[in-house]
Amino acid sequence: MAFLNVPVHDAEVSGVRMDREKMFLQLELVLHTRETVWFDFHGAEEWSLERLWTQNVLFDIREWRAGMDGAAECCAEWALDAVWTQKVLAGELALYEFEPSVGMGGYVVARAATMARTWEESSLQGVSIELDFLLKPGWKRTREDGGNHVVTGPAGPEFVSEIWRIAQFITYGDYMSLEKLDEAGHLYRLMSRARKSIGFQVTFRAVDAEQRLAATAE
Repeated sequence: MAFLNVPVHDAEVSGVRMDREKMFLQLELVLHTRETVWFDFHGAEEWSLERLWTQNVLFDIREWRAGMDGAAECCAEWALDAVWTQKVLAGELALYEFEPSVGMGGYVVARAATMARTWEESSLQGVSIELDFLLKPGWKRTREDGGNHVVTGPAGPEFVSEIWRIAQFITYGDYMSLEKLDEAGHLYRLMSRARKSIGFQVTFRAVDAEQRLAATAE
C-alpha cells in the first residue's frame, strides 16, 4: 500500500504540524524501514484528525478525486460539508483519507499533496506550490540552479505591497527577512530561516511593460 509511491502501511505517525491561516497540514511518518518522511498537504481547507494516541500507526493513506469511483461515497462517509464535497467532486480539491491501524485516523481536504525525505526538500516543494497559487496575472515564478525561487512581477507602486502579501503567507514572521538589493527598489530578496539555517529564499524582480513583452515574445 503506497501513497505518492511511498509504502505507508505500518508507518508510525511521529508528528503533526498544522497552520490554519496558511492552509497547511503536515504529517511526519517513520516508515517500516525506519526512514522518516514528510507528507505536506497544501491549500488545506478542512481537516479532522481523530484518536491521536501514544502510538499511532497507519494502515493506508488514500486520495479521492473527481471522477474516481467511490469519491462521493467517501465524502458522505466522512460527513463532509456540502461546500467541500462539491469542490472535491468538481476537481478543485482532493480528499485525503488517513486509515489507521492503531490510533490516529481522519482526513484532510486540500489542493495538493507532496512528499519529502528531508525537511529542506519539504520546504522548497511547499513554497513552489504556494507561490503558484498566490501569484496574480502578470507575475511569474522560475527556479535558479541552486533551487531558489525567482519571481518577476510588474514594476509599479504595488510591487512591494504584493511582495509583503506573499511573504506573510509563505513564511513565519519571526524567521523572515526581506532585503532591498538595489536603490530603485526593483530587486528584493526574501529569506526564511529554519533550524538555524536558511529554509528557502525567493528573489523578487520588478520588470516594466517592455521587458514583459520581450519575455513573452521569447
